[in-house]
Amino acid sequence: MSGYVEQFDVQSPQLTVRETVEFSTKMRLDESILIETKLKFSEQILHMLELSSIGHLIVGNLSFEQTKRLSIAVELASNPSIIFLDEPTSGLDSRAASVVMKSLRRIADSGIAVVCTIHQPSVAIFNSFDSLLLLKRGGETVYFGDLGFESCNLIQYLEKYPSTTPIKGGENAATWMLTVIGAGSTNSGTKSFDYADAYANSPLAVECLSKIDVMNEAFSLKESSKITYDKKYPTSRTFQSIEVFKRLLKIYWRSPGYNRVRLLVSGIVALLFGSVFASQRVPENEGDMNSRVTSIYITTLFLGVNAMNTVLPVFEVERNMFYRHKASLMYDYRAIGLAFTLVEIPFLILASMVFVVLWYFTVGFAMNAGKFLLYWLFMFLSLAVFTFLGQGFMAVFPDSQTAQGFGSLLIGMSGIFGGILIRPQFIPPFWMWGYWLFPLHYVLEGLFTSQFQGDNTTIVASYGSPFFDTVCPDIEPGDPIPTNCTGTAEEWIYVSFGGMWVPENIPYDILYLCGAIIVARVMVLFGLMKKNYLAA
Repeated sequence: MSGYVEQFDVQSPQLTVRETVEFSTKMRLDESILIETKLKFSEQILHMLELSSIGHLIVGNLSFEQTKRLSIAVELASNPSIIFLDEPTSGLDSRAASVVMKSLRRIADSGIAVVCTIHQPSVAIFNSFDSLLLLKRGGETVYFGDLGFESCNLIQYLEKYPSTTPIKGGENAATWMLTVIGAGSTNSGTKSFDYADAYANSPLAVECLSKIDVMNEAFSLKESSKITYDKKYPTSRTFQSIEVFKRLLKIYWRSPGYNRVRLLVSGIVALLFGSVFASQRVPENEGDMNSRVTSIYITTLFLGVNAMNTVLPVFEVERNMFYRHKASLMYDYRAIGLAFTLVEIPFLILASMVFVVLWYFTVGFAMNAGKFLLYWLFMFLSLAVFTFLGQGFMAVFPDSQTAQGFGSLLIGMSGIFGGILIRPQFIPPFWMWGYWLFPLHYVLEGLFTSQFQGDNTTIVASYGSPFFDTVCPDIEPGDPIPTNCTGTAEEWIYVSFGGMWVPENIPYDILYLCGAIIVARVMVLFGLMKKNYLAA
């Protein structure tokens, strides 16, 4: 029924002009209308607003004036009977403002009512309007009626009052009327006269109220004239989900600052830390094992931090765009929530695969397909957990700074209770909740137990270590230190983590990480359903 163009409306900068208008048309017109018909209607809108020639351009490369016309086109896509605009010429130079006003004039001539708020327009812009509602401070009506040719009706109305200073030849009627009612930049000396009260008792006001009464009475007598809808959204949830996913996939594909960077970071981290083990791919002693454990811990935590921090600004932009689309009843929170999940999966698979391929073989892990796939699976789940938790924080909290603060808390607690800085068997009982709650330990347990299961690589024990006491239990204090006190890599992992990290836990680790992803998605759905920080 109606459309609304905000003063500083924004559109997704990765889409083209034509894609933006077509998406609005598809989502805001009834699903019973053929897609071909909707696309033809989109082309008509582009032609009306002189956007056809730039339909292929990316929105992020448009000028402010072109973006303003695009925002109008997006609202026209709903085929409204009336469209409201908040200061459509604000921030535009005279030429750009003229282009926008000509577009609005064409819209009005097509039969759509155009209502604008406007402050101190130029003569040309002011004369483009048919009618005027003039308000004084406090919202009281000073004039409401047709402007007439070059504002003649307005001028005649105000000049009939003795307190009004007559307009000068060539003076801007918009500036003059503001000065007359005491809202201009100069003191007109007519503040004692109440133009609002004069209008309320004028024949013009009586005529206006009479028309309103007639329309209300006619509407109340015709029950059939009432507009009703049998559903909240013009399209089905399936159609919404498909179209929103296609739109978001284009946005992700055209966001190199997000996706290419995280792929690059995955590759750099893998090569940087993997190069440390290039000359010694087989561990020989406990120092080598500790080095590998620490490197796995750092790379996993680093990529988790990167995944969470990089997704925040991307999600914030599209979340704010969803608020706008939600107000227009284009689609609901479930469609965008599903799209945010599905669109991340291919990039998470690729990013985790890039890391594992470059890291796994450089470090010298077993040439075993099962172990390789398990390492990739846990890295994929790790990136997914931190990415989706980042989305969850961004959906629940008002801005990326707040979300990043809570994300840093999660990362920090995960790092502390991940089982590496403090081994599980040494964590005080009071703090064991952190070990079981935060996700990093499940990732690391899965990585270590899957890779070192059945690993019979000989590891020389260090005197005095728990591993030494396990593999050489008969050595008494003061006895000569044996040179052949050795065990296997699998035994070292078991002893080093107090027997708490065992291969039998791998299914439970996977189950927990999948559960953490589900919790993160619930956070996203809750935030999108209940919150709207742009409305605050």
